[in-house]
Amino acid sequence: MQSAKAEAFDWKSLFSIKVASAATAATLTIAGVTAFSISKSVTDSDRVILGVKSEGIEISGLSETGTRKHFEKLAAEKSRPLKFSYGEQTFSITPEEINLKANIDDATNQAFNYGRSSNSAVTNMEDQIKCALNGRNVVLTANYDENLLNEKLNAIAAQVNRQPVNAYCTLDANGNVQKFAGIIGKKLDTEKIAASLKDPLTKLKLPNNIELTPEDILPYVTTEDVLPIDTILGQYSTSFSWGARGDNIALAADALNDKLVKPSWTFSFNTTVGERTYSAGYQNAGVIINGRPDIDVGGGVCQVSSTLYNAVLLAGLTPTERVAHYAPSTYIAPGRDATVADGQLDFKFRNDLAHNVYLLSSTYGSTLTVYVLGTRADLNGASIHLETEGSYMSPSLYRVYSKDGQVIKDEFLHTDIYDELKPARNQDQN
Repeated sequence: MQSAKAEAFDWKSLFSIKVASAATAATLTIAGVTAFSISKSVTDSDRVILGVKSEGIEISGLSETGTRKHFEKLAAEKSRPLKFSYGEQTFSITPEEINLKANIDDATNQAFNYGRSSNSAVTNMEDQIKCALNGRNVVLTANYDENLLNEKLNAIAAQVNRQPVNAYCTLDANGNVQKFAGIIGKKLDTEKIAASLKDPLTKLKLPNNIELTPEDILPYVTTEDVLPIDTILGQYSTSFSWGARGDNIALAADALNDKLVKPSWTFSFNTTVGERTYSAGYQNAGVIINGRPDIDVGGGVCQVSSTLYNAVLLAGLTPTERVAHYAPSTYIAPGRDATVADGQLDFKFRNDLAHNVYLLSSTYGSTLTVYVLGTRADLNGASIHLETEGSYMSPSLYRVYSKDGQVIKDEFLHTDIYDELKPARNQDQN
C-alpha cells in the first residue's frame, strides 16, 4: 500500500544531472574534435600543428616550404630602411648597410618544433593539445651589425652636430662697443639612439620615422654674458718694435683677446696665455734672468702682462698677484710693470664689479693696446687715473677715483724697489 506522505520528486537534482551530463558531453565533443585535429596534425608530420600563429596569423597546416615562404615574405615587409629627420634634413639607413638579416631559419624551425620537440609521444601530445587550445606565437627576430649601425649614426651626427660659437664684443671706429650674439651648438647622442634601436631592430618592429633631438651645447660666452657690456672701463697702450720680440708680443696679445671674466672670478695671465714654448710659436728674445739681460724663449711677453695690468687698474678691477721686474722697464713707467714667467711668476686679478668684463687685446702698427670692456654703471660715474710718487728706482703707485671733478677715493697700491741691471754674461767674460 502506498504511503500517504509520498516523497516529492527532486526536479532540481535531475536538472543538475542533465546539465552536468551535457557539459561533459560537450567537453568530450570538443576534446574529440581537438584530438581528431591533433591526430590529423600528427599524421601530417610535415605540417605545422594546430594553433601555431605568426604575428596573429594562423600558419598551422603549412608545409616547411610554405612556412619558410611566409617568414621570407614577412621579413621583406618588415626590413625597411630606418628613416631619420631633423628639421628639413632627412637621413636613411638601409638594412644592407647594417647587415640586418631576419632569422628565417630559426622561425621556421620553431614553428615546426611545437609538439614535436620531445622524445616522449605523450609529452608531444600534451604540448599539441595545449597549442591547439591556447595557441603559440612565433616571433620573427633579426640580427644586425652594431658597429656598422654606429658608423652610420656617426655619419649622420657629423651632419647634425655643430660647434657652439661664443658671443663676442668689438669696438667700432669711434670706440663704441659692438656686441654679437652667440650660437648654441648641437650634439647628437648616437649611443642613446643606438640603444633605443636595439629592440626594434631585433624584433623587426622598425619605426616609420625617428625625429632626431640633439642636445643643446651652450657657448662658453653666451649672448646674455655680453648683453650688459656697454663701454670701455679701462684701456692702456705701449709701443714695441717688430722682430722676434714683437712676434712674441703679438702671439701673447692674441691669446689674451676675447676673454670674459665674470664677477668674483680670478683671471690668471699664465693660465690664459699658456706656456711660452717653441712649439707654441714663441721665439728667443731679450729677457732678464737673475738680474742680467739674457736671451730666452718668449722674451717680450712681460710687456703684454704689464699693459694688461694698467688697463685692469684703470677699469677698477682688483689685482691679486703682481711682481715688479728686477729693474725698470723701457716700455712702461716705473711702478707700473708686471713681470711673468712660466711656472714661477704670474699676474692675476679679480673682477669685483657687479657685471662681467671683456678683454680685447690688439697689436696695430707698433702699438699694443689692451681694453677692458664692461658696464658703465659699475663705476657709478667715477673715472680712474694712476699717480706715481717717489723716485725712479723706488716708485709708489696710487689709484685715484674721481667724480664730478672731486677725488672720492685715493688707493695706495704698492711701492717697488728696483736694482740696477747686472752686466750681461758675455760682458762679464770680457
